[in-house]
Amino acid sequence: MLYTIAPKQMLSLESDVIANIGLPSILLMEHAAQAVVRAIGEIAQQQAHVLFVCGPGNNGADGCAAARLWTQQGGRATVWLPTAPETLQGDAGTQARLLAHCGVEVTLCAGRVPGIPNDAEVIVDALFGTGLQRAVEGNAAALVCAINEAELPVVSVDIPSGIDGESGRQRGEAVSAHTTVTFHRPKPGHYFYPGRDHTGRLIVADIGIRAAWDKVPGSRVLEAPDLPTLLPPRPHDGHKGTFGHVLVVAGSRGMAGAAALCAEATLRTGVGLVTVACPRGILPIVQQRVPCAMAVGLPETDGRINALGAEMLVATARNKDALAVGPGLGQGDDLFIALEPLFAQKSPVVIDADALNALALADTLPLLGPNAVLTPHPGEMARLLRISVAEVTDDPQAAAQKLEKRTGATVLLKGATTVITGNARTTLNCTGNDGMATGGSGDVLTGLVAGLCAQGLPAYDAAAAAAWLHGRAGEHAARWLGHRAMTAMDLLASVPDALREIEK
Repeated sequence: MLYTIAPKQMLSLESDVIANIGLPSILLMEHAAQAVVRAIGEIAQQQAHVLFVCGPGNNGADGCAAARLWTQQGGRATVWLPTAPETLQGDAGTQARLLAHCGVEVTLCAGRVPGIPNDAEVIVDALFGTGLQRAVEGNAAALVCAINEAELPVVSVDIPSGIDGESGRQRGEAVSAHTTVTFHRPKPGHYFYPGRDHTGRLIVADIGIRAAWDKVPGSRVLEAPDLPTLLPPRPHDGHKGTFGHVLVVAGSRGMAGAAALCAEATLRTGVGLVTVACPRGILPIVQQRVPCAMAVGLPETDGRINALGAEMLVATARNKDALAVGPGLGQGDDLFIALEPLFAQKSPVVIDADALNALALADTLPLLGPNAVLTPHPGEMARLLRISVAEVTDDPQAAAQKLEKRTGATVLLKGATTVITGNARTTLNCTGNDGMATGGSGDVLTGLVAGLCAQGLPAYDAAAAAAWLHGRAGEHAARWLGHRAMTAMDLLASVPDALREIEK
């Protein structure tokens, strides 16, 4: 499994390994440089001319070491340095001074931008590392622009220069890399936009820090090999009662499709039974669209369920293995009254869309417990926490963790990088694409989470697995439709492809 580590934690870990284990810092640097050279070798021929743009710190020292190793294996290297090698301190000075003895051409770039060598085939960006604390401006910004404008493949060392390693935010000008080689563990900034866009292909390189020395917690990054252990088992002698029964509370006049998409997605997870509770007026539409689900009509006002249906909902929810509540319900004054009893059910409950908006109107967010899953997008999250959308998108992990603490629930914050928090754990999911930014996509996700919960997965695992499946289904759909033409129905139709991929 892959876990992130924050830049400050990585710096502390390296210091601890150097001081207490006795692993020399220069050896860690050599291992890092070897990884960079391997990445260059995947892009360029062994004899290629590579330009190394290096800063004055340890990131630049990694670049200088990589330049030396590149020449030792038969390549040609030019290094840009901001100051003369003899003025640099520590490991950076050691690595820079070695260049003169290895046939590496060094060009000083303080206050100017030298011309990119005409025969250069690759540029290595080693200007700044993950600990960047200020905006990239002035001559440094000019160097970054020169790197980007050269239109050559760029290998960034640790993280593209100009990207914050903690948040992924851009600080001034930023390098757009073809490949980024990071060390020991990935950093959060590799996964959050715009950092994720600038990172390109991410390589996580071993630099000699053993797992036994690393006790630093981090966010899990979901990968395909993680999924088989998350999916619920399917006994060969099972029947529809074995695989759970989900109640979907969804839909209103004009939004019957939300109920249908959510119910169909629930069925696609392998759940045994689905019952849809919806306003009576749309009952025929739902039953026609989802013939494999049962349906119950609820009292309505102006096409939306009303408080008179509360008792009926509680009775219908009895003995269900999971609930999916919210898609397409609309907004009414008494919606929270109708839904509130469901939030107290012992069964897992997935709360989405208009149910989240109803929660946000409460004076105080209720304590829901870890069996509840909240699935907000940034706008809904902002309403729930009563903060701005910008505050949510600036630090999605912090927002999700704050909502988890207030409600005790599992939180799935939707986005290009989805954040799942629960029981003081955090998982990041990076599957998906912009084609999924379409109406109904969230309804499909809600159904996937509820279906997996009903089959026995803990809420946190169900949310993580569903997020990965949802994004992977979007990737499958994009292969045959492209991004622009995709709809939520196409996404739904591709869920089986994502599931087959895991089951294989």
